[in-house]
Parts: sequence; C-alpha cells; structure tokens
Amino acid sequence: MLKDRDAMGPVARAASPCPSGGESATCPAACAGCGSRILDRYYLLAVDRQWHSPCLKCCECKLPLDTELTCFARDGNIYCKEDYYRLFAIKRCNRCQMGISASELVMRAKDMVFHLNCFTCTSCGIPLSKGDHFGMRNGLVYCHPHYEYLCSHDPYCGDQDVFRAGGSPADFFGGGGGERGSGVQKGRPRKRKLQTPIDSSPGSDLNVSLRLPTATLELICEPQD
Repeated sequence: MLKDRDAMGPVARAASPCPSGGESATCPAACAGCGSRILDRYYLLAVDRQWHSPCLKCCECKLPLDTELTCFARDGNIYCKEDYYRLFAIKRCNRCQMGISASELVMRAKDMVFHLNCFTCTSCGIPLSKGDHFGMRNGLVYCHPHYEYLCSHDPYCGDQDVFRAGGSPADFFGGGGGERGSGVQKGRPRKRKLQTPIDSSPGSDLNVSLRLPTATLELICEPQD
C-alpha cells in the first residue's frame, strides 16, 4: 500500500542517523529491504513494514512489486504470486485462478478444483451444488441444459464429460487413504439431439428432457501443512 509521509506530519529528511536508531516524528523508519532510512515522501507499507518503492520485490525472481495489488510473505521473505504458489504448492481455483487456502472447502472435477462460489455455469452463472448435474468442456463448467445445448452443435461431445455433484465431504488432497475422484461414464462420443429447443441466453429458463449418467463430484477440504 502506497503511503504519503507528508500526510502524517512533518518528518526530517536529513540523512544523519537517529540517536535511538528507531522511528520518531523527526526520524523516518528504515526500509525493510535495504535497511536505509526512508526519506522519500512516498513509501510502501507491506506486511506491517515500510519499504522504498524499488526495494519491494520478490526474493526469488526479483520482480518489482510496487505496482502489484498483492504480494505474499513467508518466513520474513517477500514473494510474487507465481513464485509463492510454485514454492509452497498452493492450489489455485480453476475459475478465478486465485489461491485456495488449506481450510477452504472446494468443489473438484477431474483434476481441477474450484472455490464453492466459483463453481457456476459458464453460460448462465447459476451456482452448482451437491446433486446438480453438469458438464465440462475445455476446462469450463456448464449446467446440464447448457451442456446439452453446447453438445447439440458438437458431434464429439459425449456423456464422458457429464457429472453429478455429490458424495461425501471428508476426503483430503494428498491425504492418506486415497482420493475418491469424480466418476466418469465411459462411452463413445456422439452427437446429442435436444428434445426441446432452448433459449441459451443468460438467465433463461431451460426445459429439457435429460438422460443423466451416473458420476460424482466431491466436496473436499485440503489438509493443513
């Protein structure tokens, strides 16, 4: 967060060291990056420490973080988002690409995970929850009626990409006892035929006769490291 030192009152801009070595009304704080006193009018406040703007950077790739909306800290080190996720194996939501904390419940489909609020139909935005049937295409989630509509225009779209949200909530990523993943109905892809024409616009009411294959999607929670 960018701070304006002048807005906090007058501060001496002399380069001489402070007698006590600390910050006061006449002695600016030391930069957490380089250790020098911050004499600039503007400085950055990140993880409860003050920084010169050029000094706030990722400790791995040296990417400047002064223009970034977020940065990450661990064991006193500052990281960009990419390196933090890479080094500490933080899972990302397949929809919003933001991190998923170890305590969050998630929805999982195939090898992808989603925040609960992100698990919605790509076409109409309807939330998908336990018991709902849905389809997946190119990593995108669709409610079953919109997936049927999509498949009516694609001869290679098949039942193997249709699932049902449900199952038990207790399994962990990487935990003992194995994971119970999403079941998938195997079969030859075929072109689907809609029994009732539908309006594919967002928010429209869909009335389609569906044959639903058996498959499950689990509500799961990551363990703490």
